[in-house]
Amino acid sequence: HTAREVEDVIRAEGAVPATIAVIGGHIRVGLTPDELQQLARSPDAMKLSRRDLPYAIATGKLGATTVAATMICAQLAGIEVFVTGGIGGVHRGAETSFDISADLQELARTPVAVVCAGAKSILDLALTLEYLETHGVPVLSIGQDNFAAFFTPDSGLKADFRIDTAEEQARFIRAK
Repeated sequence: HTAREVEDVIRAEGAVPATIAVIGGHIRVGLTPDELQQLARSPDAMKLSRRDLPYAIATGKLGATTVAATMICAQLAGIEVFVTGGIGGVHRGAETSFDISADLQELARTPVAVVCAGAKSILDLALTLEYLETHGVPVLSIGQDNFAAFFTPDSGLKADFRIDTAEEQARFIRAK
């Protein structure tokens, strides 16, 4: 239901929704209602990141894409901007576990703009922002100076830049 509602909001704003998944070993960009239902209900659906895409494609699996895998598929399809709830990031205790989401590497590697509600608030947000800075990923905010934290609009941490208008945002994406 959530996926359908998000797609309806996107259509209402004049854009074209293109939910991305791997179905039967094929990257699908834009799912039918039946495909969305299959993805939502299948206990065998995989969570696919960059490392998992070749396996799912080669073996004919079903999978939902993470931000990292969605960026890869979006770029292949010529999609320059996509929206998601929140990105992964640096996990608390990463200095010993090295648990850092592949989303962050993909944000540095793949030229697709990601619009989101920040990183998930359970993460180490300061280290997430530091990682993004180190890897040359600009973090923009819209309508506020601070970085959002998924369920809360203000993490207390500054975003790199604030760009409020769609025209300025489009110029920024083109410049990047």
